[in-house]
Amino acid sequence: MKRRIVRGSVLLVLVGLVSGLSFRALCAGEAAMSAGIELSSGQSIQAAIDGAAPGSVISLGPGVFRGSLVIDRSVTLRGADEGSVIEGSRFGAAVRIIGDTTRVLLEQLTVTGGQAFNGHGIQTEDAATVEMIGVTSAGNNWCGIWATGRSTLVLTDCRLIENRTFGLYTWDFAHVELRGCTISGNETHGIYALHVSEITLIDSRIVDNWSGLWAWDGVRLHATNTEIGGAETHGVVAQNAALIALDWCTVTSNGGCGLWFCESSRGVLSDCLIASNGEDGVLIEQDGIVEFYRCVVRGNEAAGIRTGAPECVGGFDPANPYKGWVKGIENTVPGPDRRDGNRQVALCPAYPGSLWPPGFLAVEAESE
Repeated sequence: MKRRIVRGSVLLVLVGLVSGLSFRALCAGEAAMSAGIELSSGQSIQAAIDGAAPGSVISLGPGVFRGSLVIDRSVTLRGADEGSVIEGSRFGAAVRIIGDTTRVLLEQLTVTGGQAFNGHGIQTEDAATVEMIGVTSAGNNWCGIWATGRSTLVLTDCRLIENRTFGLYTWDFAHVELRGCTISGNETHGIYALHVSEITLIDSRIVDNWSGLWAWDGVRLHATNTEIGGAETHGVVAQNAALIALDWCTVTSNGGCGLWFCESSRGVLSDCLIASNGEDGVLIEQDGIVEFYRCVVRGNEAAGIRTGAPECVGGFDPANPYKGWVKGIENTVPGPDRRDGNRQVALCPAYPGSLWPPGFLAVEAESE
């Protein structure tokens, strides 16, 4: 299938999210003028930060460095190839990054031990700019990463795994970009996004969490070539005017719906596979609006795509009207008469009319 770009969508204009925000060059001049600081396991990282000049590079030896950190200046923390672990030692985040002009680079580190409520692995605030390369945030009592305020984060080849609540939590006007990252094994949501924060996912995996991705309150999220699967409940939930764009993504093997749109949320799905989910492939309720382009929706346990009506048998339910709309071009949504079809029905409700345009014609039954 030749890859094409969908043009003219209002949502894709709105989700022009932050991209390519590497700021390493911004600190390069200062770092070149600052002597490097080398620490061995057992020495205080906080003391080194407090005495560091802007742009300093603090290199950590292998082993465990115990002690929660507050970073309020532009520095680099670089771990050893053999493994460097920062372990929180008090209530709250293990690593807290603050300041409107702070620029921080974290490389090759494991962060753990965020304790009690707000026990995040890494917490960013204000307008701090943070780049992480090869960072793992795991085993924290709350989130792997909590991004709030107007902070900007760029994560490459990072892992947010096995935290007690969320892998990534975004709040307010935070901007987060993840490239080649894995968010897995977290006890509630892989990503939980609120309050007009913006998220970009590229070549990433959100797998085996209680739910995959939950977006609220005008959040803008754009994912490309990303896997969302294996959740105990739903793969993607969009509520309260959230805007979701998925290109070349797979949403598969989630225990609930693959995707659920409601409460004025909007979605644009292009060249996606939505398959083998435990309930509907896509559920669109209330006044949700979703566009589908060249997607395959198959093998889901209930309807392939359902809008509003609780039951497919008998067609449209006037007591539960659907007030949004659906648009589609060149989609494949097989029904239960095919081996790979959606188990209950291809499209629900299946009444004729304007709801399902020609781009949603189900494939014909297989011949014997």
